[in-house]
Amino acid sequence: MKMKVIVNFFIIITFIYSCQGQNRKENENRSIKTQMKNTDMKLVEEVLKAQLCRGTGDRGMECDEPIINSDEEFFKASYIIIDSILLKNGYIKIENDKFYNRIKLIFGDYLFKKFETKNIIHFDLNLVENAKCSTFPPSFTESDSYYLYTEGSEKTGYHIVKDKQIISNFYYLPELIDYQKEYPKIAQLEDKKYKNYNFNQLASLQIAFWKDDKDLPKERRFNQQLLISRNKYLFNDDKSQFAWLINNDEDFMQSLVTTFGYTEDKKLLKWAFEKQGFSNYQKYPPDNIMENYGKFLWTKQCNGEINLHPNTLYLIKELSEPSINKDKYLLNLAEYINYLVNNEKETELNLQQKAKIAAYLLAFGEQYKYNKEYGYNQMFLGKFIFYQDPDKKYKKEFEKNNYYNLPNLKKWYQQAEQEKDMFENDQTLADDPQPKDYVYRATYYKGPYSK
Repeated sequence: MKMKVIVNFFIIITFIYSCQGQNRKENENRSIKTQMKNTDMKLVEEVLKAQLCRGTGDRGMECDEPIINSDEEFFKASYIIIDSILLKNGYIKIENDKFYNRIKLIFGDYLFKKFETKNIIHFDLNLVENAKCSTFPPSFTESDSYYLYTEGSEKTGYHIVKDKQIISNFYYLPELIDYQKEYPKIAQLEDKKYKNYNFNQLASLQIAFWKDDKDLPKERRFNQQLLISRNKYLFNDDKSQFAWLINNDEDFMQSLVTTFGYTEDKKLLKWAFEKQGFSNYQKYPPDNIMENYGKFLWTKQCNGEINLHPNTLYLIKELSEPSINKDKYLLNLAEYINYLVNNEKETELNLQQKAKIAAYLLAFGEQYKYNKEYGYNQMFLGKFIFYQDPDKKYKKEFEKNNYYNLPNLKKWYQQAEQEKDMFENDQTLADDPQPKDYVYRATYYKGPYSK
């Protein structure tokens, strides 16, 4: 009897998976057009007419009939088409709670919270880092949208649409669909002649039709693949898309780490981190390099909270194995602490926020003082105590916060305080020894403070 129940159970499971596979296959075989509702189809047709009439230059040329000229309708039509493209190519809609959690995990609280009241979020990577906690006026009216934009940049940024579970740039419909095949009658509009506006009464501008763009089929295939790979990677957690994306969507993939603080995908984190070339700067790296370095270590939320990124520290530890490059990345870390506490131009962080970051980085770096394979000596807490916190303002913050409950930090700090500054009698370095000086001293100097 039990065997019969088990057999029946596996038959049911097999049937369910077979049906799901069949449904996916049917979706892939359908044309984009046949997957749309009638109301959506009508909007798409009207928008396509408008965009064919206006041509690739989008200069507002006239058709022989009234057409849609609303950017809002253009956006809605593109979302409909993108939704159909994704479903046709195996994109899986997930439960709403899981989708919201993915948004929160990848893009942070500030985008996640906007979804409580908004269906669409528009953001520009050139603005979002500094403007993510502010509301910019929209470039067109759409009541269910939230903007991180300046005027006119809505067509150059990114859009996340909650009810369709998609992320996309803005595309004109001919950039997404083979309109000549899918809508042959509407495509005939490009065979007609339209009245051109005469700008400043100087000369009539000719319409550049989509049909004359020889590169359009290639660009369209790329756009579709970009949408499929980006959405599957982000919302279906499909790691098989990673290789294509880092080669074809580099800026966006890098921004997931440096702008939004997404470090959960360790492969992405390592790719983005190594791409910066931090290891090329072992001494006196410029401020802009240190600023970029900090983006991998922490993210500031809109409420002022500092989110540390332990995955980056794990990566630095992995990249700093004695058999690989034991000095390069740890020197960068020591240099960043120097930049963090000494950079008076840094207005984004107050003392309390800087102290929290410094404590975590010092606790991480100081462990190498007690590892004979490194012997970094006073490079972290020693330098901090003797040169970076002369008035003890950071120490007061550490004590106030019980050293942030970091294992060993209080003990190591007190031990370092009892030591004598190893550069105290060095006339050439006593003013401000740098991390590399500590490495050199630990390697070549066999005095009382060397390992």
